[in-house]
Amino acid sequence: MYEVLLMNRFLPAIPFSWTVLVINIGSNLAGFFLVQVLLGSAYPQEEWHRMAALDRGANLALLAVLVPAAVAVLLVLAAPVNSALKALKQGRELPETALENARRRAVNIPFYAAFMNLAAWIVPSVAFPVFFKLRSPDSAFNLGVAIVYNFSNAVMITLLALVLLEQACRIAVIPKLFPEGKVKDQRKTFKLTIRHKLLIMYFAICFIPMFQTALMINANARYADPNVVLPHLGVFSVILFAFAALYGLWLVLLFSRNISAPAWEIMKAAETISAGDYDARVQVMSNDEIGHMGDRVNEMARELKERERIREVFNLFTSPEISREVLSRKSFAGGEIRQVTLLFSDLRDFTTMAERFSPEQVLDSINNYFEEMSAAVVQHGGIVLQYVGDEVEAVFGAPLDDPAHADKAVAAALEMRARLAALNQRRLEQGQDPLHHGIGIHTGPALAGIVGSRYKISYALVGDTVNLASRIQGLTKELDADILISKDTRDSLTLSRTLSAPFNAQVKGKKKSVQIFRLID
Repeated sequence: MYEVLLMNRFLPAIPFSWTVLVINIGSNLAGFFLVQVLLGSAYPQEEWHRMAALDRGANLALLAVLVPAAVAVLLVLAAPVNSALKALKQGRELPETALENARRRAVNIPFYAAFMNLAAWIVPSVAFPVFFKLRSPDSAFNLGVAIVYNFSNAVMITLLALVLLEQACRIAVIPKLFPEGKVKDQRKTFKLTIRHKLLIMYFAICFIPMFQTALMINANARYADPNVVLPHLGVFSVILFAFAALYGLWLVLLFSRNISAPAWEIMKAAETISAGDYDARVQVMSNDEIGHMGDRVNEMARELKERERIREVFNLFTSPEISREVLSRKSFAGGEIRQVTLLFSDLRDFTTMAERFSPEQVLDSINNYFEEMSAAVVQHGGIVLQYVGDEVEAVFGAPLDDPAHADKAVAAALEMRARLAALNQRRLEQGQDPLHHGIGIHTGPALAGIVGSRYKISYALVGDTVNLASRIQGLTKELDADILISKDTRDSLTLSRTLSAPFNAQVKGKKKSVQIFRLID
């Protein structure tokens, strides 16, 4: 776990090319040292000195060639990533092709380095045993054992470099080059899935150590004296076991952290999103299954935020209650009968005002009026259904049931009266004419539901109750009253209100007269 903490602290401050060089060369030197220690412990001293004398010069020659070549190749591989990180640090904008190349190289460089390491180890793994065969009396069997043993070491060292470089890229590079995640969408890249990582653990912890132990037992079988063979094999086994145990523990801690830490971050982001904060994001650092899951959480958060934005815009055209009603419906067919109170408010002499003033002044006046009247409706639990010209249509008791819908409609009408008086006071101070309106209220059953077509829908109430409320509002100008309510509304009130004496009025569309009241207070 400590190497992860060190990486988190120091890697962001080190140039990426140096990170690649240090990890790659360090892994190979560690592997070379391990091979020498294991071979030195596996063979009798005389045999080991004979083998070391044969390959000392070859090792030095190989290092003289491979180290500079490896440094050059790694610097070339890391160059696009270095340039991109430098540009981002300086705040410069990168060309799309350069950024694309840097992203692809950042994901692939652990694999490129691994392939290079494997090739660099395979060449001597085959060449040295053949070279020794020409200079020593070793059997063909021992030659094969040496080749296979060296190849197994090459695989282990390659895996070590691959894992370290992949971790370094996760910490120091990918978060900067992929701030929005979506590492999995980068084209022409290798992918190290969770399954692959588990296979790496299996080979590093189990298969390779057991395989090497079996090889060494067979290689030492030619020594007849058990007193010579067994002590060396015992030391070899202890060293190999200690290395495999430490290496395996490190891999387990590293891989488990690379799974558990993002998983916890994903769960935390999901909890934040479920609480309504759609700005939560997961830092995606890989193209494996965990990275893909993080991308999906981020996409979900973005989509939910967009839906919330659409909902907020939708609420500007309707009410939150109606938007929830619309969004909750799977089908818009049909409706339901509700006992409601309808309120209609209409500006008087609006046509004359429209002729006298500019369109901008008229629009400003009517918007100010709608703002105040709508606030009064909402304040008392009503829903503004629509604005038609200079008219406001509101309902109380739908889409949510409200037993006090009549009381609230009357309270809203009184609030509208007070707000209009305050609005007119401001208009007079600005040298503008006052506004006048009439409000009609009626209570009764109405069919409530979604109406319209596939091109446009709205929440509406239809029926005689709606028509009568509108007709009552039309009587306000004729009767010189600002608020009129029907007998049905008066009978539905549970709170005491000051009303005028009842009088009968004839409304359009009704054969019988309708009993109405002026609302005084």
